[in-house]
Amino acid sequence: MENDVWAWLDQLNQWHWFILGLILLIGEAFGAAGFLLGAAFGALITGVLVSISPAIVDGGMLWRSQVLTDAALSIVCSLLYWRYYRAELQGSDRPELNHKTSQFIGRKLTLKTDIDFEGRIQIGDTFWKVKSDDALKEGDKIEVINSDTSTLFIKKID
Repeated sequence: MENDVWAWLDQLNQWHWFILGLILLIGEAFGAAGFLLGAAFGALITGVLVSISPAIVDGGMLWRSQVLTDAALSIVCSLLYWRYYRAELQGSDRPELNHKTSQFIGRKLTLKTDIDFEGRIQIGDTFWKVKSDDALKEGDKIEVINSDTSTLFIKKID
């Protein structure tokens, strides 16, 4: 039985690596979140190297060299993916999307109630806590100048 495994490994060729790479890419398509990409590209590149190795090395690459090449390429491809591509995906073209208060910065409103430095105003269907450096009166035109997690900072505009 043990000799059968070694005999099979001696028959390892580029098609095994191409098939492994495709299987890993299919697994990635099912939602591996980038975990399988490095290993998939490592296997595909190993397949290419194994296919051109008979022209370089008499008799081609031994199975041990193939496995070590795949392991090294998988690590390198994974690191490159996480370093460059994954970092790019983390950025957002709408960073304020889940920060509702930051979406109000620059918005101009008319007060419907007096505010003595702190208070609440309604924007749409939600009441928001507001702070101001000045006491404001009903009818004053205001602008949202800053925000934090749940508070809007406003100032009077002319």
